[in-house]
Amino acid sequence: MKNFIKIPVFIIILFGLGIVSGHFTFKLMSLNKTLTVPDLTSKSMIDATNDLRSKGLYIRLEGEGYDSNIPQGYIIRQDIPPGNKIKEGREIGVVLSRGPRIKFVPDIVGQPLDAAEGLLKEKGIRIGRIIYVHSEKAQKNVIIAQRPEANEKSAENFQVVVSLGDYSEEEQ
Repeated sequence: MKNFIKIPVFIIILFGLGIVSGHFTFKLMSLNKTLTVPDLTSKSMIDATNDLRSKGLYIRLEGEGYDSNIPQGYIIRQDIPPGNKIKEGREIGVVLSRGPRIKFVPDIVGQPLDAAEGLLKEKGIRIGRIIYVHSEKAQKNVIIAQRPEANEKSAENFQVVVSLGDYSEEEQ
C-alpha cells in the first residue's frame, strides 16, 4: 500500500518541479530587452551594422537584387520590417542593391575585342552575340559596330560586329 501512495506523490512532485523550472526558464529568457527595429533601407552595410550593433542587434546579408532607385551597395529591404518589436541579440537579414538592371552602354567601337570585353565585364555587361565581317578599313579583331549604341540604356542582348580584317589578310 505504501508504493501505491508513493507513486502519485512522486508524480505530483515531478509535475510541480516542471512548473517551477518552466517559470524560471521563461523569466530568464525574458530578461533580454525588447527593441524596435530601425529602418535600414537606403543605408550602407557599414552604417546599418553600426546602427544595429549600438542597439544590441546583428545584421545578416541574405542576398543581392537590382533596384533602380537605390545605388549599388546599399540596402534594398530587410526581413523584419521597421517598427516591429524584437528581442535584443537577434539578427536582421538584409538584401543589398546591385544598382539598376539597365545600364548605360559604353562606346567600344574602335577598340580591340579583348579590351572591350574587359571593359564591359567591369560594367556587368556580357556580349551576347559577336558577328565577324571583313573590313577594308578596320584591323583584325577590332569592333566596328555595336548594338545597343553607346550611351543607350540597355545591356540586354548586347551585340558587336568585329572585323576580320581585309580579305587579303586571310589569304596570308
